[in-house]
This record gives sequence, structure tokens and C-alpha cells, in this order.
Amino acid sequence: MARFISHALSAAALLALCGTASAQFTVRGGLSHIAPHSSATDAVGPMLPGPPSGISIDVQNKSTLFLSLAYGFHPNMEFELALGYPPTHDVNAKIAPWLPPHIVAFDGRKVAEVRQIAPTLFFNYKFGDATSRWRPFVGVGLNYTNFDKRTSTAANNALNGGPTDIRLSDSWGLAGQVGLSYRINERWSITGAVATARVKSKLTTHTAGVQREIDIRFHPVVLTVNAGYTF
Repeated sequence: MARFISHALSAAALLALCGTASAQFTVRGGLSHIAPHSSATDAVGPMLPGPPSGISIDVQNKSTLFLSLAYGFHPNMEFELALGYPPTHDVNAKIAPWLPPHIVAFDGRKVAEVRQIAPTLFFNYKFGDATSRWRPFVGVGLNYTNFDKRTSTAANNALNGGPTDIRLSDSWGLAGQVGLSYRINERWSITGAVATARVKSKLTTHTAGVQREIDIRFHPVVLTVNAGYTF
């Protein structure tokens, strides 16, 4: 992640050196609501029923603070590095009803907490001109997602048969967004946006030397409202 941010900031700095007198920076801050829309395979590994095992997971929604830095090198074009405060998502168990009752009892219970860090670099195209009050925009870019903190709950430890270590692989994928900005004055603006990205990860658990795996795909919908200051 540090390498990604370093490269992104280096690119922004290079653009700044090559920019024209009309180049501007905009800092944006606000709130984001993240709906992961995860889809996960059934767990595979030793001492599981099946296949299919009938044991899977569902990642829950989360709201968090949003922060981005944009470099406008043209009245209609900008690069935006979207960051924000890393959210921690609850992860709930999904248990098939045909499994034994003592396993079905874990259905819907929180089995983990996972924090994600997901910097995304967008190229945005803004319609209209610099003095327009309302400016719709579209953006395409690249997302990097790292799951840096992973905690197994007591319920998950009981389901797996002991203290469990959780790992998730990093993800790189395309991202996109659409939004609308309202220009208050030459410095301040309000923006609303909807973004998504291609995110996939492999979840691996280790319990007393036993390894089990789940493949997860995310189809996130991220709703953001923020205020921007241009300088």
C-alpha cells in the first residue's frame, strides 16, 4: 500500500511540475457508506462436511470518513487519490440449514472483524466549464485493497474448533465512479458520488495447524458526500 501511495503522489507531483497556470489542487473531506455486496464460496478444508460444506461468510456494510486529494491539470480533467479512514467490517457466518443444529446455531453470528485500507486513484472528467454551478463527472481508475487487521471472534473460534488466525490476500482491480459537484464559490464545493471497484480476496484460516479457505468477491457500492476546498 505504501508503494502505491508513493507512486500516486509522485505522479501528482510530476503533473504539478508540468502543469499550467490553471492547475489546481482540491482537498475533499466527508462521509462514505460502503456496501461490500460480497459473494463467497463455501469453506474448503479438512474436517468440513461436503463438498459443498454449507459454511460461508457475509461481509457487512460500514460507514466511514472520506478524504481525497485531487490535482486538476485541465478545467475538465483531474487526478484524484481517494483515501479516507480505514473502515472495520463485521463478518457474519452463513450456514446452510441442512447442517447439524449445533452448526446451524452459528448462522448470522459475527465470526470476524476485518479492517480494509483501499486507496483508489481516479482520472475524472468533469462536464461543463469551471464557472458552472453544477458539474457532473465520471471517473475511471485503479483500486488497491489491503486487509491489514483481522480478528477472529469467540464464535468463530468455537465454530473452527479453537483459536483461529485469519489472513486475506490483497487485491488490485479497476474502479469507476460517477458524481455531481455543486460550486459554492471559487474555493468551496459540495460533491456527491457513487463508486465501485473489482475486489477479490482469498480468506485463509489456521486453527491448530488445520487450514481452510474461502474465495471472496466484492461488488462494492460506495456512496460519498463531501465538501471540497480548491487552492
